Amino acid sequence: MSPQTIIVVLSVFLVGWYVAGHAWNLRRGRRFRGWLDDGLDVFGGQVEAGWIGTAASGARFNVRRARAPFKKLEITLLLANREIPLLWVVDHLRGKRDRCIIRGTLRSPHRGEVLVHRIRRSKRQGEPWTHQEGPCGLTVSCRGCTGERLVTALTPFVQSYGAHLDRFHWRNQDPHVDIQLSIAGLVEIDAYGCFADLSAALQAGRQV
Repeated sequence: MSPQTIIVVLSVFLVGWYVAGHAWNLRRGRRFRGWLDDGLDVFGGQVEAGWIGTAASGARFNVRRARAPFKKLEITLLLANREIPLLWVVDHLRGKRDRCIIRGTLRSPHRGEVLVHRIRRSKRQGEPWTHQEGPCGLTVSCRGCTGERLVTALTPFVQSYGAHLDRFHWRNQDPHVDIQLSIAGLVEIDAYGCFADLSAALQAGRQV
């Protein structure tokens, strides 16, 4: 095969990959944005929404004057890069997948702290952490005077959505809630119910 033929074949392959990857992300972006729209009524307030560049990259929602326990939220949908093969391979090897990031400011933050995560870090600063195994390979860590009771309030949510949960950080610093969810399979779950369960868990924490 001549060099010219190789260049032509490679060019066709890259263009085809780009078109297919872009189309796939467009479809996923629109589908997941629709999923989010179905659940946002749980939070009430004023919602501002927009694409991050295009529907193939992701979307961002800002909720202001939200219902308790939230004061405001920022929900970001980020899609993996599928248009460029090399970037897709690198992201895949680094474990970067389509994900939803929820950052919320609560009306009544707590002094305790809870971190639900998939990688247990051995070095932590400040007050000692208490660790325990959670569902779906998660580790649940807590510290502070109300940390263990916050874990109790959060447990039903983690048990229900642990398969999609990469990280859940609940602390007394803004943003008080920082959640990362894997999108894979998430759209098969009722969005309104998911967000209602999240609000219920945080509301239960207010009783701590």
